[in-house]
Amino acid sequence: FVVAKAVRDGVIDATIDHEEGYVQSHDLVDVYATVEPSEAFHRRIAYCLTTHNDAVRGMRYHEDAYKRQLEASRGLKKRGEDAKTDEDLAAELEDMDEDY
Repeated sequence: FVVAKAVRDGVIDATIDHEEGYVQSHDLVDVYATVEPSEAFHRRIAYCLTTHNDAVRGMRYHEDAYKRQLEASRGLKKRGEDAKTDEDLAAELEDMDEDY
């Protein structure tokens, strides 16, 4: 019964002769003599490389992007010390509102 199931499922390439009571296996074909395994391997490797390259491309930043983000999070000025802070700009706007 186990052998019949294996033959039916395709695990074993054979035929069962019930009258004589034996199993006749078919000749094995050397799969590695063909190019099919190397083509399948090449497709898998190409997929992995494409996935890797897409991931690396997605993680690229401008050269100074980290520095700019770090400066912004620390509250440092980007263009020098003469740049006005938010408080200075708010004070100027209030002064302008009082003039009107």
